[in-house]
Amino acid sequence: MILHLLRHTKTVCPVGVCYGQSDVALAPSFEQEKQSVIKKIKDIHFTHVYSSPLKRCAHLALSFAGSKPLLYDNRLMELHFGDWENKPWSEIDQTPEAALWFADYVNTACPGGESYSQLRNRVQDFLSEIAVLHSNTSVLIVTHGGVIRTILSVVKKITPELLFVQKIDYGHFCTIEI
Repeated sequence: MILHLLRHTKTVCPVGVCYGQSDVALAPSFEQEKQSVIKKIKDIHFTHVYSSPLKRCAHLALSFAGSKPLLYDNRLMELHFGDWENKPWSEIDQTPEAALWFADYVNTACPGGESYSQLRNRVQDFLSEIAVLHSNTSVLIVTHGGVIRTILSVVKKITPELLFVQKIDYGHFCTIEI
């Protein structure tokens, strides 16, 4: 199975705001960014499109689905930051909970949210399911930076610590084979 991974384009959230699973709007530059993404993947062939249901991914996924099946899956949503959603990181960083989370984000859940292990478990569940459904095909997955890193971690057996140094910009596109 071939996975084409595409990160959503820019949002209206200011830089430095934690927005995880908040359903924020796309930036006014969406159409321009979408054209840039189209150029990146114009020669890519896929049979299905999977997307996070959050509108920053869903809107982009609609642009590529055409007549192909488009399936929204909650397991492709970004890490749930719970009580930290829509707060500036500069405010979050000052809390005792943040110190605990940053010391062990793999196993420690954000207050009212989830840990990286929980994100990884749902992504692994998604990958196992689509591997059965699409074993000899190619699929496009429109999702978030954290989910793309997690997919790469699962498939390439890379520790999360190594993956989080990898930059995954808005509109990032990559292909991996399972």
